[in-house]
Amino acid sequence: MLVLKLVLTLLVAPALVAASTLAARRWGQRLGGLVSAFPAIAFAVLLIDAHERGTEFAARAASSTLLGLLTLSVFVVAFGRVACRASWKPSLLTGWIAALAAAALLRATELGAAAILAVATASLTAAFVALPPARDQAPHPPPLRYELPLRMIATAGLVAALSAAAAELGPHVGGLLTALPVLASVLAVFTLAQHGAPALHDLLRGMVSGMAAFVVFCALVAVLVQPAGIVLAFGAAVVGAVAAQGAAAWSTARGIPLAA
Repeated sequence: MLVLKLVLTLLVAPALVAASTLAARRWGQRLGGLVSAFPAIAFAVLLIDAHERGTEFAARAASSTLLGLLTLSVFVVAFGRVACRASWKPSLLTGWIAALAAAALLRATELGAAAILAVATASLTAAFVALPPARDQAPHPPPLRYELPLRMIATAGLVAALSAAAAELGPHVGGLLTALPVLASVLAVFTLAQHGAPALHDLLRGMVSGMAAFVVFCALVAVLVQPAGIVLAFGAAVVGAVAAQGAAAWSTARGIPLAA
């Protein structure tokens, strides 16, 4: 099961980064960030959990995944704020330290389903508000020749490295490492390095807005997978996620900020 999860993550994560990058080139950074938030990885991992370990385990895993959005929110704010005055290296380091601290806090916390949903929603909303305001962006330089494959390779490499570290260092440290927002890290670093802080902040705002789909997906799986079964629960969760993503995209295209 662990091998299958890793393989799927190594396939889905770079593909999602590629989709986000192409969307950003075509429609702007905010829509690119929104695309990156679609819960494709959560779908693959939770579906495997449901088949291999049962619906009760999948429901708990979905709740834990939802709570992990606090880690993403902390990373986004830390990276985005430091990027106002620094390059991608100190921004990434600060973001990871903040994310690890949040993950450590979560591992020592026991919350019910309603509280988890409230924490996830509140943290994403707070992250959207805490990000620097949108500013006019300079004309974007043409993409680097090998930028897209480099982004995908970096994503796959980071996923593999964190998974290997998790296996070697034990469940506690491994859990902290795997909680790091991999896709957000890769997209944020490349966007800041090539396009600057205003473009980065647009990307992060789109990412946080798009996490509404992630919240809907995980919440529906957590609530429905035991009483309704795997097929109906995941079907409803996918439909809900697509609807939430569509609403966020519509609002973004109209220039209306939509926090998760």
